[in-house]
Amino acid sequence: MHDIAIIGGGPGGYVCAIRAAQNGLSVALVEKGQLGGVCLNRGCIPTKALAHVADVMDAASRAAELGLIIPEVRLDFARVMARKDRVVARLRGGVGLLLKRRKIDVFSGTGTLAGTRAVEATARDGSTTRIEARNIVIATGSEPVAPRMFGYDGANMLTSDDVLRLKELPESMLIIGAGVIGCEFASIFRTFGCEVTMVDIMPNILPMVDEDVANTVRAAFAKRGIQIHTGTKITSVKVADGRVEAACEDGKTLVAQKGVLSVGRRPTTGGVGAADVGIDTGDAGEIIVDSRMRTNVPGVWAIGDVTGKSQLAHVASAQGLAVAANVAGQSRSVEYYAVPNCIFTNPEVAAVGVSERGAQESGIDYRVGKFPFVGSGKAVAMGAPEGFVKIIADGTGRVIGGQVVGAHASDLIAEIALAVSRRLKLEDIEQTIHAHPTLAESTAEAVEATMGQAIHI
Repeated sequence: MHDIAIIGGGPGGYVCAIRAAQNGLSVALVEKGQLGGVCLNRGCIPTKALAHVADVMDAASRAAELGLIIPEVRLDFARVMARKDRVVARLRGGVGLLLKRRKIDVFSGTGTLAGTRAVEATARDGSTTRIEARNIVIATGSEPVAPRMFGYDGANMLTSDDVLRLKELPESMLIIGAGVIGCEFASIFRTFGCEVTMVDIMPNILPMVDEDVANTVRAAFAKRGIQIHTGTKITSVKVADGRVEAACEDGKTLVAQKGVLSVGRRPTTGGVGAADVGIDTGDAGEIIVDSRMRTNVPGVWAIGDVTGKSQLAHVASAQGLAVAANVAGQSRSVEYYAVPNCIFTNPEVAAVGVSERGAQESGIDYRVGKFPFVGSGKAVAMGAPEGFVKIIADGTGRVIGGQVVGAHASDLIAEIALAVSRRLKLEDIEQTIHAHPTLAESTAEAVEATMGQAIHI
């Protein structure tokens, strides 16, 4: 009997497995598809591989501004997609090697609960293996939502999974949904030369961040020729003659060669057998857990997207580490107030903690400081003066949140996340010497702006 059996080998499942093995536990991992889950195979990594190519293309197209003459920048879409696949395969192989070195028993097949102390792994050929374990972790992730009204067919109307399997670059693309996934695809494919139209019922793109941040991205998108229709409801979608036609409530008809559904993801719980053993689930099918990732059934835990807490790979990993600690006899909880969220558009966006809008709506006594990259020597030298760093502090001067839009926002957010997590004061950052010239100085200056003492604005 294993100490722990994990259903799902994504960034929650495989991290939990490795840490549990490090803690001296015997571990079994069941994965129905490919190690790495959605993040590695159909999410974070392949999209970031494409985003990097888009960033290089964008930089090359502006090379003349730097005094570099590049005669022609031409996209070879097939080679770009092949490179993306190589990146994924390399990292997936690395995950397999890490599991092997930790002597973790990996089973290929669909994992189903066989009571509360066993998992049945069903391989593609129909054969089954019973894995007994003292603890079971459900880490089955999430899947794209594809409502029937949008005419999903996997060929003309696509999900994010389908987009990553494209063989040819579409001439035009209609993206339904202007959240994180929709905006990332819009940024990538517009840079590749595809005509991109976005539509969303919400009043603005990226509704999870503050208006000033979203507006910065929106302006950059508009400058690049991305058509954006927000506050717009789609009433019907027709797929015919190799194109997608979306009729809107306001009378507009939006037409493109390919449509992309980016309207959210739902927990993947079908077939895992949660209901059969009495595990509580929510309205969206998510498995309900406490702060230690325990379900209501003793010995059964859940982590990652399937819990409905957050659809972020690093949250799944944090939850997996908590379970590995708790099964090993330690005590570890997961808190969500300091989780960084990164959006790999051009320009990048990152946020953590309480937003300015959230502080207003909650009635928090707060103050805000912003520092624009146009005031940063490094940003100007890089040719990337767009965007800013924003810090939110409460009335006592404790850093409770921050948002960044611009170059390397996904890297810059780490310092702010540390400040929020460790409940640091403004003075803690302000009195830390930041290297010059770096973009990180902008965080320090945003803090100084919060204190009314910014030097370079």
